[in-house]
Amino acid sequence: MNRVTATLREDDVRELQARVMAGEADSRSEALRQLIDEHGELAEEYEELRIRYEATTERVADLKDRLEARERRVDALEDQLRERSRVEDKLDDLPDRLRSGMASYEARRRRLLDEASLVERLKWRITGVPVDQVDALDE
Repeated sequence: MNRVTATLREDDVRELQARVMAGEADSRSEALRQLIDEHGELAEEYEELRIRYEATTERVADLKDRLEARERRVDALEDQLRERSRVEDKLDDLPDRLRSGMASYEARRRRLLDEASLVERLKWRITGVPVDQVDALDE
């Protein structure tokens, strides 16, 4: 071992002496060596904890990104579900609309036939009643 002379503050000397009196060290020099060793161990432990903290921080950031991506996906799927429900509602209403449209088509056809001359009726027997053409003219 090498000999080193150091100047210490009074409270540092009291700490060394307290270790000696408590039986933790045989001398103040040994108490100082213990403190230096403890400092090195604490520095190593601190570095390990810092590395673990950084890895944990990266993992948390990754998990947050994945959670946000899933939340965006859930939002997109909910939008799709709302759109699908809207389309299904329209499809549910479609038979009623078709029936009412057919009824009005039949009514328009009947009205045209009632108002048509005999020649028009004979012509329409061959070509069909032009209900759609009359509807286009009405609009």
